[in-house]
Amino acid sequence: MTNILVSDAETKTKNLLMKCLETGGFEVIITENGLVSVHLKQENLSTTTESEKSNTLRTSIFPSIPRLSEVFEFIELNYHQSIRLKEVAQAVGYSSAYLTDLVRRLTGKTVNNWIIERRIAEASTLLLETNDSVDEIALKVGYQNINHFYCQFRDYYKNTPRAWRETQRSHALL
Repeated sequence: MTNILVSDAETKTKNLLMKCLETGGFEVIITENGLVSVHLKQENLSTTTESEKSNTLRTSIFPSIPRLSEVFEFIELNYHQSIRLKEVAQAVGYSSAYLTDLVRRLTGKTVNNWIIERRIAEASTLLLETNDSVDEIALKVGYQNINHFYCQFRDYYKNTPRAWRETQRSHALL
């Protein structure tokens, strides 16, 4: 259980905090005298384990640049949703223009390139480790437009997702 002290907050602010905590997977136990007691809901513990598994993948995809660790962490936690540069910039407290310049200067890629790269990496893993359809995988990794996923996957691997899966699986058998 964790305690959070909320001082001099309006009721509206406190309610927003409660909603954010609940959305983040916490259960609010007690709120009195500005002290909020919370604990992580049990069903979210498996999500933490999945997140730990993906940390191995993240270290191989994202470079270790301390100034960008928050950026990459945000992408890691949200790549499966519809996220754009604006949301990433807001999450780390930078303007979109500054973040674009910083990421490009330090990595040679854009924020959007990193989002795409993370989605394609997860899609590749799912293509190899599951029998889910390509369309299901595209949705799982954050694409709302299946054709856009096909185009980006083809740009990255020079092959369609289905053909890439078949090739990779046949090589694994040899």
